[in-house]
Amino acid sequence: MRPLRLALILCLLGLAAGGCSSLPLFAALDVMNAAELSKTGYDMAVGLNSRKSLEENDSPDAQAEARLRAALEQQGGNLRYAIPHVSQGRAYVVGTYASPQELERARKATRNVKGVREVTLCLFPAGSGPARRLADGEVRDNILRLSGIRTREVRVHVVEGNAVLIGRVHTKAEEEHLLESAHIAGATRVQNHVTLYAARPATR
Repeated sequence: MRPLRLALILCLLGLAAGGCSSLPLFAALDVMNAAELSKTGYDMAVGLNSRKSLEENDSPDAQAEARLRAALEQQGGNLRYAIPHVSQGRAYVVGTYASPQELERARKATRNVKGVREVTLCLFPAGSGPARRLADGEVRDNILRLSGIRTREVRVHVVEGNAVLIGRVHTKAEEEHLLESAHIAGATRVQNHVTLYAARPATR
């Protein structure tokens, strides 16, 4: 990069002295900007690829989730924004749909996805939420704050005012507290897909 800058500086000096008249000033600046942009784009690509490699997960559930996400993105419309979760081969898809036809496309797209043995569509009609309600993000924040959930095993989504709870907890009391928190937080409805961790066998 230094030789390029040095050449441009020399050329600009020559222009000031009457030489290099065939290279306008704006052209020289364009060359420098293009070089900087190229370097920046490369660095950004390297950074993104590095982060992607760190986030890659080759577990069966992660691979199934990636296939499910790709199938939804191919449908376009609202479905490309749907969020899939896969745990032990059981899949949940959270989002909205614009029409009954789009909902049917979601059903067809999520059938027979490798690594998925069961699919639950947590999809709601776009714009179906009550006119007067808290923003979905605010309701979600309230649920997390009230419930004290800090584990990645529980996912909390709020779509059109509907709370969707997905994951596992250790006790029935934790599950009930989570449900109560969702109602207090302002969710109009709650879909509960939380299960309990399997009890460990007693050791002798």
